[in-house]
Amino acid sequence: MTGMTLRQYAAIKLKVPNSGTDWLDDMIRQSLKDDFAAKALTTMFYPAIMESIQTDVDLNCDKVAEFAYVMADAMLKAREA
Repeated sequence: MTGMTLRQYAAIKLKVPNSGTDWLDDMIRQSLKDDFAAKALTTMFYPAIMESIQTDVDLNCDKVAEFAYVMADAMLKAREA
């Protein structure tokens, strides 16, 4: 058999790590984590980013990015509960 099963395709399309294939589920989880981190970053840090641009204050982007992934992990954990 070649190609994806309907279950695998649905898991990818719906971003639900329940394809029945471990490596594919891991990829879906990582994609969700990246999506959640991006959403956390844009919603939580947008005011701080805009303020730093307007006032020439340095913003520690590495810490902001790290925190976005911490939030993404928490969002994934809450999603699984």
